[in-house]
Amino acid sequence: MILTEIGKFVGAKVATAVIFLAVAAGAYWCYQNPDSVRAFGNALKLTLVWIVVAAALPWSSWLFMRPLLDFQAKLSSAHGAAMTSLALIGAYWLFDILFALWLAGWSIQGALSWIVVILGFIAAAAYNFIICESLARNANT
Repeated sequence: MILTEIGKFVGAKVATAVIFLAVAAGAYWCYQNPDSVRAFGNALKLTLVWIVVAAALPWSSWLFMRPLLDFQAKLSSAHGAAMTSLALIGAYWLFDILFALWLAGWSIQGALSWIVVILGFIAAAAYNFIICESLARNANT
């Protein structure tokens, strides 16, 4: 129908105008608040550095996974072998936490910031576990 075509045309023009105004207002705000933009950029840069280091760290266990598995096989109890794996994953996780806090200047402020950081730490622990277990499975073959 003709009315639906007119509605689509007008809706597209209105949506374009709203998006243009929002982008222009955002650009103006960034122009007026360069310190906030700089602080956001710095926080984003530090976050990306942490993500790259946290993602690469457990892959380093590829270098010593075979000797670690041999050591675990020599242990007399399954509990000791499990504790060895847990110690490795925990060491990676502790490094992730300390590195993030160091990047943040040992100061994280605000409840939302803490929630995001804690969720990041939980994700890092799960990632460490998945990568280390995957490398251990592949080292056995």
